[in-house]
Amino acid sequence: MLVYVHNTDLLFPQNGYDLRNERGLSSFNVPHRSVTSVLYELPFGKGRRFVHQNGVADAVLGGWELGSIFTLQSGFPETVLAGRDQSNTGIGYDRVNATGQYALLDRGQRTVDRWFNTDAFVLQPFGTFGTAGRNTIITPGVIQWDFSAHKDFRIAEQHTVQFRFEAFNFPNHPNWGNPEPTLTSPSFGPIRTTRTRMREMQVALKYMF
Repeated sequence: MLVYVHNTDLLFPQNGYDLRNERGLSSFNVPHRSVTSVLYELPFGKGRRFVHQNGVADAVLGGWELGSIFTLQSGFPETVLAGRDQSNTGIGYDRVNATGQYALLDRGQRTVDRWFNTDAFVLQPFGTFGTAGRNTIITPGVIQWDFSAHKDFRIAEQHTVQFRFEAFNFPNHPNWGNPEPTLTSPSFGPIRTTRTRMREMQVALKYMF
């Protein structure tokens, strides 16, 4: 499944009397998302193409099904905020001023310690609204591979035990979270979290009758 979308909204304006300056990407805008699911039955064992006449090989290799889910997703937009009521309006959603530098970095320049150009933003004078746009930063996306393998063992005519192995984020790939977007925060700019868990594995037995 491949999805392309484009969303905008006017949620959380810094100035409710000037909504034209609130035009920008929605905080939930994810333009690309691809999910591919694969289920493959190994061609070994009784009734299959290979080693179908070898009882030992059938017991070890036969009947296994492998499954994978591959997920690719673009990152969410993020807004750089002042972190304080610079506009003195009591609302608290103040953006900062743009310096004129380009905020987004090339792919080869982005690291968890410098995901965007922090020099593109500066705190605005007290009593004013920020000039930076909303949701001008794009956070890291998601690359994930979930893997599973299962086999059914028939122990009677209507009784089956299924062994199942599952690994979520099988390659243990870090999907980084959002960079700190608050300019007045000591940790402004770097990424210190992950969006998804690291690799998790589990085994299970299911009795079916």
